[in-house]
Amino acid sequence: MAEEDTKKQDAEGAAQESSPVKAVSGTTPLGDSIDIHYGNPLPQYNNGPVKAYEARGKGNMHKGLFALVCEKHLTPRLRSVPVYKAIVNPGLARLVKNGVAYWPPAKEERYVLVYEDNLGAPLLKEENKGGLGWKQEAVMSVILPSVTDVLQDFRNKDFVHGNIRPSNIFGAGGSKIEKVVLGDCLCVPSSYSQAALYETVERGMADPIGRGKGTQADDLYSLGVSLAVIMRSNDPMAGLSEADIVRQKMQYGSYSAITGKDRFTGSILELLRGLLHDEAAQRWTIEEMISWIDGQRLSPKQSIKRKKAPRPIHLGDEKYLQLPFLAMDLDKDVNESQKLVEDGVLEQWLSRSLEDGDAVEKLARVVGVSQDAGRGGDYAERLISNVSMVLDPSAPLRFKGLKVFGDGVGAALAENMVLKGDIKPFAEMISGGLVLNWAHEQDSLLLDVAGIVGKFDSCRNSMRQNKMGYGLERCLYILNQECPCLSEKLAGYYVSDPEGMLHAFEDMCQKGNPPALFIDRHSAAFLSVKDSKVIDSFFYDLNGAEDYKRILGNLKCLGAIQQRSSLPPMPGVAKTIMAMLPVVYKRYHDQNIREKLEKNIKRFAESGDLTKMAALLDSPEVVEKDTKAFNMAMHEYVSLKKENQNLDLRLADKKNFGRKTGQDVAAVVSSVISSIIIVAVVLLSFSGRSIF
Repeated sequence: MAEEDTKKQDAEGAAQESSPVKAVSGTTPLGDSIDIHYGNPLPQYNNGPVKAYEARGKGNMHKGLFALVCEKHLTPRLRSVPVYKAIVNPGLARLVKNGVAYWPPAKEERYVLVYEDNLGAPLLKEENKGGLGWKQEAVMSVILPSVTDVLQDFRNKDFVHGNIRPSNIFGAGGSKIEKVVLGDCLCVPSSYSQAALYETVERGMADPIGRGKGTQADDLYSLGVSLAVIMRSNDPMAGLSEADIVRQKMQYGSYSAITGKDRFTGSILELLRGLLHDEAAQRWTIEEMISWIDGQRLSPKQSIKRKKAPRPIHLGDEKYLQLPFLAMDLDKDVNESQKLVEDGVLEQWLSRSLEDGDAVEKLARVVGVSQDAGRGGDYAERLISNVSMVLDPSAPLRFKGLKVFGDGVGAALAENMVLKGDIKPFAEMISGGLVLNWAHEQDSLLLDVAGIVGKFDSCRNSMRQNKMGYGLERCLYILNQECPCLSEKLAGYYVSDPEGMLHAFEDMCQKGNPPALFIDRHSAAFLSVKDSKVIDSFFYDLNGAEDYKRILGNLKCLGAIQQRSSLPPMPGVAKTIMAMLPVVYKRYHDQNIREKLEKNIKRFAESGDLTKMAALLDSPEVVEKDTKAFNMAMHEYVSLKKENQNLDLRLADKKNFGRKTGQDVAAVVSSVISSIIIVAVVLLSFSGRSIF
């Protein structure tokens, strides 16, 4: 299997190594109403690397349940959970509870999704990619009614499932399947668990982790493939790698590549051709599918044939007649591809063989953009990435082995950070503006290009600063708002909001494992993106060179979280910070003020009031009082020092010191007596009396 086809397996293997799970048995609670039996796995409900376990409800909760325990490196779709819960449909697995639970096998917190265990068995096992040979009538009566009804609800709620395949479609009704139910789609990033077979050509090219949210048109395509697999008897792509499956679809079209020698007749042929159309704009919509089910016959839309050149272009030992195939292989030999571009061979082929003036113009533009950004460092990779976008705009962004869509970069970055992978290509991709260039080439109305551009503009600005709260860490939380905080200080905890972060720190401190300082680069970036008001005004202190500034910055930040969220007392955190404060007390000059501060801080720490501790140490009145008293003391000190110096000078001449002092005293006394006599003479003269 090719290297790109093993990426997911490598990631899953690395994840298992990074968080080993021992074969143990027992239960762990999710809230007060559910117990998860981690010794009782239910593999039929597994979603890729995310494993399912038996769960039991307590009290009025439904008793028969199963839990999907999310993996650290795969961000669950938390923002889609409320929408999913709002869809009440018997054809969709019912989510009864979700949240964070302590997972004993891994000795850390994990996010958990709990569903009712009434789905039945999957129609097809994951490892079996063949066919089931169902009859058209069975598909029409059992599968289509349930799935179509669910897809209508998805359309109404603007929801994308991203996980439609036979192994995630369950048959209920005992030995004879009477209805089907769609399984989970929330515990992994959209389409992560999907084989390339069930994804469109474009999404099949991308790394599973970087496929992004997708669209309802992608769900309809996945349904079309699933129906074909369920009805066909043979697998025409048996033994092919993921990359080769994509090439087969590109070469022959999805319908022909998937159905192979199987021949479908009647109206079902219209449905399959409509759902498997490789042009998203031409693919059947849910409305057209419903019209077909209601008996309306629709003319199959003809696939648009890819333009072929009469003469091939050579890249290494391979010959290419079509742009998408060339674009797919440019990064296999970057140096050879760079030569192909800079020598004008590609431009000449586009102009003469394909007569594609638009592509020639775009090629010149992206070459200029790449050269303007500089020829040093990763210039060749940037150039080839930009050229690939021009040749096949619908494909994912390709750069240094990464293949991601714009809205899939965040999930891919999170995975690499958790698994300690190479994150340098992500930094280069963002700083080099490659995603912005990719977005510029998109013309799909289904893609939120403006949203992608806005996020990556913010990320580029963040990459220009290396201070705490910025850099690639901030990019992660901008691009992946569902990602928990990945700070090493929070290892073992699942923190998805500022309140959860403070509770995690309190738990650490209560257990006697406090960090040296609470806020690091990851937590600072996480808090700034989640709620800038709790941290942004303290970045100056947090990035300070002095210890006392950083300690105060930590205290003020955590106090702001406690105040804004009206959280209960945090005595563990408060006492931990109190132990760090001697270096802060030294900043105060007045001994009395220091003693009062320490006394009040101790009182606030015992009550767990971080807000009052921060307010007291950051009080302008206390600082002003201390400064004023210090200035007065300094003036008095200078005055006394000057007097002392004068005395020292005079004492240096001991022989004349007393005489000089006596003369000074006599002079003063004489002056006083003389003044008295003069005043008396003047008064008597005015009174007319003589003093004689």
